[in-house]
Amino acid sequence: MMQEKIRVLVIYEILGRPKEHIKHSLEKLINSIAENKGVKIIERKVHEPHLLDESKKKPITIDEELFSTFAEAEMELDNLMLLFSLVLNTLPSNISILTPQELRLNNFDLSSVMSDLTIKLHKYDEVSKALLIEKNQLVNLAEQMDEEIKRLGGVSPVRIEKEVEEEKKTEENIEEKINKENR
Repeated sequence: MMQEKIRVLVIYEILGRPKEHIKHSLEKLINSIAENKGVKIIERKVHEPHLLDESKKKPITIDEELFSTFAEAEMELDNLMLLFSLVLNTLPSNISILTPQELRLNNFDLSSVMSDLTIKLHKYDEVSKALLIEKNQLVNLAEQMDEEIKRLGGVSPVRIEKEVEEEKKTEENIEEKINKENR
């Protein structure tokens, strides 16, 4: 493996609340990266959090404000394996290799990185599948509760995706009929 140091510019983004917490979290992340042997932080800037634009917010039922911010950190790493480790373990939103212009990698090091990547991807796949199963179980439970509430003559406070889609289709059909009648 080459011995030339690698200089990178890394960007980390975060979304959450309260705004003081997300800024502190990014500062803490960069500080923990700096503690690693073979990593030197050249320059860092954690930007002030700003309120997330409502149009960019996914439809969630949390009425609290969400903030986002990002941090830029220029780092010098002793070797390419540290760079791979940095990316796999801290998941930056962007990384630019500033120097050197060319990098060399031997088969053993590449195999090691690919194995680490494969393990990480398998863990994420496992988590996403478990979450999907849990989500489906919750949706099924909500549907059962919705049916029981309606059976007992009540109005359910739960709006299931299927119902929302059916309401949209009904509204579209009504609009279409009105437009045909007005022609």
